[in-house]
Amino acid sequence: MEIAKVIFKRTIALVILKVSAVLAAGSIGGVELWQSALIAAFVGVMEVAESLARAYVVDGILDLDEINTAFASSAEAKVAEGKKAANGSDTGL
Repeated sequence: MEIAKVIFKRTIALVILKVSAVLAAGSIGGVELWQSALIAAFVGVMEVAESLARAYVVDGILDLDEINTAFASSAEAKVAEGKKAANGSDTGL
């Protein structure tokens, strides 16, 4: 159940990041604000869901490293690894 909480919290953070990045672009393009926010949130959630599904299919287990990889781009993952090593944290939260 702990992994589900981690995934849920990080998904909310991802949706906020995706939506905030797309709102201005959507308004410039003439798309309604709510539509661009909904599309951005959906795309963000589906990107992570696809990555988590790929990791799960490999061995039938999702561990924290696989979750971290799903939520981070390669550059962000390197920063997170550096912080994890410096802090000695298991979850990165």
